[in-house]
Amino acid sequence: MPTRDHRLDRAKGILIFAVVLGHLLARTGPWDDEVLSAPMYLIYSFHMPAFVFLAGITAKSTRLPERVLTFLVLLFTVLPLMWGWLWLFELDADYSFLTPFWYSWFLLSMAYWIITVPFIERFPRTLLVTSVVVGLFGGILPLLDTELSASRSMIFWPFFVVGKLYGKQILNWAGGLRIWQKLFFTAAALGTIGYFYLDEVDHHWLYGSLNFAHFGVSIPEGVGLRLIVDIGALLMTLMLLMWVGEKDNLIAKIGRHSLAIYVIHGFVVRGFQPLLDDSLDVYSAPIVLSICLLLALLTTYVLSWSPFERSLRWYSSTVTNLLLKPFAPLRTKAGGHSEKTSS
Repeated sequence: MPTRDHRLDRAKGILIFAVVLGHLLARTGPWDDEVLSAPMYLIYSFHMPAFVFLAGITAKSTRLPERVLTFLVLLFTVLPLMWGWLWLFELDADYSFLTPFWYSWFLLSMAYWIITVPFIERFPRTLLVTSVVVGLFGGILPLLDTELSASRSMIFWPFFVVGKLYGKQILNWAGGLRIWQKLFFTAAALGTIGYFYLDEVDHHWLYGSLNFAHFGVSIPEGVGLRLIVDIGALLMTLMLLMWVGEKDNLIAKIGRHSLAIYVIHGFVVRGFQPLLDDSLDVYSAPIVLSICLLLALLTTYVLSWSPFERSLRWYSSTVTNLLLKPFAPLRTKAGGHSEKTSS
C-alpha cells in the first residue's frame, strides 16, 4: 500500500492558513497601509497558484462525474447560504450566480480543471503548451473576466497542468536541494515579492480576476506583467515545497481538512467583518495584524476539527450520488461494455 505524502498535507495546511489570514486582513483595507500590505503581497503572490499546483498533483481522471459534481454542489450550496449570511449581518451581497462570489470562484474553477484531466493525461505536451498560452494571453479577451470565474480559470490553469504532469518530481526535487540552494531560491522568491511591494504593483494583478483592459495596458505589457507575476508565484511555491518538511503533525491534519476549512471559513470571516472594517481607525497596523493572526490561527484550528470535514464530505457525496442516480443504468451499461471490450 502506498504511504501518504505528508509534505502535501503540510503544504496545504500552511496555504489554507494563509488563505484565512489573507481574507481576514482584506476586511481591514490593508493595501494602502505600509505594514499590512507587506503580508498581503506575500500571501496573494502565491497562495492560490500553489493550491492549484497541489490540486494538480492529486487530480485523477477516475470517477470524473463525481469529482466535478462535488465542487459544483459545494458551489451552489455556498452561494445562497452566503447571501443569507450577508443579509443577516446587513452586509452587501455583491455577487451573482454568473460571478461566483469572492472565494467561491475556486470551486467552479476546480470543476473546469478536473474536466481537463483526461486530456492532460492523453495529450500532456499539447495541454501544457496550451495552458501556458491561455494563462499568459487570456487577458486579451475582453468578454472573459470575473464572469463564471473565466479569468482566474485561465490564468491559474498552467499551475494545475504542471502539478498534474510534473508535481511529484518537482516536490521531490525541491525537498532534496542542499541548504545553500534552498537559501538561493528563497532569496529569489522573497526578492521578487519585495519588488512587488516596493514598486507598489497593482495588487489586482495578483488576484488574476481581471483582463488587460481593466489595467489599461497594451498586450505586450499585459503578457509581460502576467509572466512576472507567474514567476513570482512559481518561486514562492518552490520556496514552500523546499522548507515544508515531512512530519505528520497538526499542520498536516489541517492540510488534510483544507477543503472544509476553505468552504466554511468565508462565513467566519464575514462574521468578523463588522469588527474589522474600521479597525485601522481604532488600532495601529501592528495591532490589527496581530488580531488577524490570532483570529486566523483560531479559525483554522477550529475548522480543522474532524466533524466539519466529515459533515462536508457526507453532504457533498450524498447530494452528488442523488444527482447521478438517474444515470446509474447508463453508467453500468458503459462499464459492462468496456469490460466486454477489454476481454
